[in-house]
Amino acid sequence: MEKVFVYLYAMKKLNIIIPLLLVSTIIFALPPEDPIPADLPDVSWFSVRLVEFENGRIDEVKQIIQKFETASASAGLPATSVRWFESGKYDLVIIWEMDQQPAVSEWNWSPQADKWWNSFVVQEGSEEAAKKLQDQYDSMVTSTVTNIARKSK
Repeated sequence: MEKVFVYLYAMKKLNIIIPLLLVSTIIFALPPEDPIPADLPDVSWFSVRLVEFENGRIDEVKQIIQKFETASASAGLPATSVRWFESGKYDLVIIWEMDQQPAVSEWNWSPQADKWWNSFVVQEGSEEAAKKLQDQYDSMVTSTVTNIARKSK
């Protein structure tokens, strides 16, 4: 008889806990709302990318990055700020000023990127050669984190 009371008590507790778990699962499973950027006219926007490369490939990466920088200069784009880390998970941080305020839904290719790519293709001699070098660079990347930052003018 005592086992029956223990069983009924446990079932009563489960009847309370299970709905709470389901409600909390639904609440926490909803995606967070994307922030809406404020219209800030006195602000410069920057893309900040942290990059981790495969071990032992830094010299190759540096040669490719020099080519990327040359293409940027040829396209008349502002120079990126490149810093190599001496500690931590990431090897490199690249910071470049964006030509316009980012829109929440528009994290894709920008007019600056089109200018850079066209310059890179000319520099490398063909679309295929440029793509091959970009793919080589991408194959050496093990992880990246990109964030958008702002600075008051």
